[in-house]
Amino acid sequence: MSVQTLTATRRTILVVDDNALMRKLLVRCLEEGGHRVVETDDPRGVLDLMRALKPDLVIMDVVMPGLSGVELVRVIRADRALARTLVVAVTNLSTPTDMLRFSKAGFDGHVPKPIQPKDFLATITRYLDGKGDRI
Repeated sequence: MSVQTLTATRRTILVVDDNALMRKLLVRCLEEGGHRVVETDDPRGVLDLMRALKPDLVIMDVVMPGLSGVELVRVIRADRALARTLVVAVTNLSTPTDMLRFSKAGFDGHVPKPIQPKDFLATITRYLDGKGDRI
């Protein structure tokens, strides 16, 4: 892939996960895919980061201390300036009940843990291109 191609497809992605090893893996996969990635372990600061960065996509863990991903995505959807941002859950929770809860909360999609780096990047690319499976 040429530098010109990378620049043309480069998107800004915010990764929100309290687990440092998972964040590192997600960031590495996304950066290798040519994306600009900003990471945080603090869900309480996400709204401010989103306003500053205007990310194309937010990838978020669901189970986090202080503020769960489900609670956070509800707050994002209630904010007129942020409501249209794509938000994808990355979690090991994937029962039909979980999927319904994620959908009702406002997640656009779901990627199950553990992730496979190549498959993860392809899935995220589909979401960014508007072709990802909605939950």
